[in-house]
Amino acid sequence: MISAIHTALTGLTAFGRQLEVVAHNIANVNTDGFKKFRTTFVEAPTSGVLPVVEKDDSSGPTVLRDAGRNQLEVELSNTDLGEELVQQMLAQRNLEANLHTIKTGDALLGSILDLKR
Repeated sequence: MISAIHTALTGLTAFGRQLEVVAHNIANVNTDGFKKFRTTFVEAPTSGVLPVVEKDDSSGPTVLRDAGRNQLEVELSNTDLGEELVQQMLAQRNLEANLHTIKTGDALLGSILDLKR
């Protein structure tokens, strides 16, 4: 039971980190040249999951901007707001699932301790 709670706690930490990354990407969606970050998850050596955050160096769309008498080519952010919102919803649901696991594990431990008395 303790290992299930430990695993769920690592999940909470990992998906919390993913929410931070998504929030950072959304905050910079209108920043010219901004490169988004992606969160992937790897198995932790002691059980559970670890978040790995990597920068996505793919190019964003380019537009022409007026700069006085000249036009300047500017690269926009490579962040897709729709994709970020989906990632945000997934992280939120995964956080809720891990919280539910912790609550269930806590209730089971309480029942086991009651039986031991």
